[in-house]
Amino acid sequence: MMTWVGLALFPLLLLWVTAGAAAAVEAKRVLVVHSFGSTAPPFTTHSTAFEATLTKELGERVDLDEVSLDMARYAQPDMEMPFVQFLLMRLTKWQPDLVVPIGAPAGRFVSKYRHQLFPDAPIVYTGMDRRVLPENAFEHNATFVGEHFDFSSLIKDILQLQPDTNNVVVVLGATPLERFWREEFWKEFQQYNGRVSFTWLDGLPFDEMLKRVATLPERSFILLTLLIRDASGVTHNQDEALQQLRAVANAPINGLFEQQLGLGIVGGHLYQAEVEGTESARIAIKILKGAPASSFPPLFIGPRAPRYDWRELQRWKIPEARLPSGSVVAFRQPTTWDRYRWWILGALGAGLVQAALIVRLALDVVTRRRSERALRESESRFRIVADSAPVLIWMAGVDTLRTFFNKPWLVFTGRTLEQQMGNGWAEGVHPDDLGACLKQYLEAFDSHQPFVLQYRLRRHDGEYRWISDSGVPRYDEQGQFTGYIGSCSDITDRLRADHEAESLRQSLAHVSRLAIMGELTAAIVHEISQPLTVILSNAQAGLRSIGAGKAQLTTLGEILSDIVAADARANQVVRNLRSLFAKGKIDNQPLRLGALIQDVVSVVARDAQMRNVSIRVDLAGPVPAVSGDRVQLQQVMLNLLVNAFDALAGVVDRPREVTVRVRPLGADEVQVDVSDTGPGIATEALESLFESFVTTKASGMGMGLSVSRSIVRAHEGRIWAENNTEGGATFHVVLPALSGAGQPG
Repeated sequence: MMTWVGLALFPLLLLWVTAGAAAAVEAKRVLVVHSFGSTAPPFTTHSTAFEATLTKELGERVDLDEVSLDMARYAQPDMEMPFVQFLLMRLTKWQPDLVVPIGAPAGRFVSKYRHQLFPDAPIVYTGMDRRVLPENAFEHNATFVGEHFDFSSLIKDILQLQPDTNNVVVVLGATPLERFWREEFWKEFQQYNGRVSFTWLDGLPFDEMLKRVATLPERSFILLTLLIRDASGVTHNQDEALQQLRAVANAPINGLFEQQLGLGIVGGHLYQAEVEGTESARIAIKILKGAPASSFPPLFIGPRAPRYDWRELQRWKIPEARLPSGSVVAFRQPTTWDRYRWWILGALGAGLVQAALIVRLALDVVTRRRSERALRESESRFRIVADSAPVLIWMAGVDTLRTFFNKPWLVFTGRTLEQQMGNGWAEGVHPDDLGACLKQYLEAFDSHQPFVLQYRLRRHDGEYRWISDSGVPRYDEQGQFTGYIGSCSDITDRLRADHEAESLRQSLAHVSRLAIMGELTAAIVHEISQPLTVILSNAQAGLRSIGAGKAQLTTLGEILSDIVAADARANQVVRNLRSLFAKGKIDNQPLRLGALIQDVVSVVARDAQMRNVSIRVDLAGPVPAVSGDRVQLQQVMLNLLVNAFDALAGVVDRPREVTVRVRPLGADEVQVDVSDTGPGIATEALESLFESFVTTKASGMGMGLSVSRSIVRAHEGRIWAENNTEGGATFHVVLPALSGAGQPG
């Protein structure tokens, strides 16, 4: 027979099982149908943006499945039916809530077989031009996010850059899709007949294409449209093919898509595959949340302002004056003047002093000796400027070895120039910093990128000092890489000041916790006095029994058990308070936020009761652990809960409720929401809410939320507040999750 405890727990168990089953059903199923696989540019950019936006912005779990027609290799019509049979077997146990074909072949396939494969699922066609789809593709619950290519503008862009172009070489593959586009290109290019001739390479293997573009006549321009498979049946990665074309071409290259900028095209009005993927995902989210697909009109994503690669403009001697108004020029490299302006000015200043001598000597020597002397004088001027600079300066050649150190460097280290040259300088780096220092140094050299390093360098007196080392690559007038030049400054004192500031922040956080403890005094006294009263009452009852001579072992045992339980309760209250308000060093450890929040709620429960506030804690299933300092994170929760209580002080027309929710945010983060049913936060106060000494309470110090933000940021998290649509406000805290399986709380 079921006990009363079992009867009481049965509804809770039933609710838990039902909730679990509901959660399992709630996952949205999305089927992505690729045309050429998920790693074929430009479809790679499109599909990556679609999937990233969908999983990030949907706000709930999604079951994402992907299939590929791989039409680059298997374009034969007789391959369609086996693929249909494969999908039918696959869909017997998994029916999608949404189907997303990416690319023209996938769009045509889904349009042709959707009534057989997924008759009830909405469709979002994307990653294609509207012209490739039949008219009946949108008859039943479908929409479109894609392009409408303006091919004539491609030639217009080319003629804007090179007005004398009379030959456009079109690089195109040989798949059925590419043959379709060849006809479309040809139709729109007719308007340029008589001014420009067109050479089509779609009938050639890629090796032959490379030979042709290497020997083009003058006034030619190459247009890469779509290269998936060449005439010999070989499949290509379009981005890699573009880079091979650029390496051998004797004429500039243009393309269609924005992600090709930086790989070898000059640029112009480029189509945005990434934006297309993002916008199609946002429409997909609305459909998954209940909106009919047919309610969305077709969305065409066109090019944005024209963009150009500065390096290609320089290579083909295209002046920027020819670019359309509002153009964006990317990958611009600083000129020699930009890189060495102050060095040049300093060298010129020193050179003026010796100008008369140089001119006099130049009249007395032959041309060769005059050039050799000018070189020596130039080096001398540079050394004068470098040796008078207030920072440590070094130079290195293309082999990463150091070739120069200025006088302040040698004075700082107390070593000779010979001892520092080559790799000798590294002997002064602290052994604990040397490995990471050299690794970053060599990686920057390999990529010719600027870098900033921090490491400890031994001073002449033996003390290691923290150094900030900034290096930039050097180039000659022909643009050839010639090594690096760098400068260093001693940042030891600044780091110490930062450390002192952190200590001050810890002290301020401690003061904030003590201030909150003062606000909770009445509740804390009640929590401690309650078990003490029980102990006193039981002890008096025991003494009376002994005094009356009626004491029995059973009765005394029960009294002593009650005293032990009450004492344990008092100890637990004291331990919670001591850990919460202790001042100590940061101690990061794996933490379960659910358990941590329950500890804080137990501290403020009596205060909430005295204020007539109800607290509800909602743990949304398994939640990953986080890494952090228990006391500091407890303080954040304490600040947010006490602020929520204060916000409810004047509420009389509705229940005073505070809700704390803990839930996973994707696989890598955990979110905590603290909501109240108060009046909300004034709009003008939201932006400054977390600033120091800013408060909305008459008696507040304005430090609680500022300290909370500092703590959350120190844990690599983020915190913000917003008003609820139904009234009240919610404070959100997001923290990085530890890797591994989730666990309750």
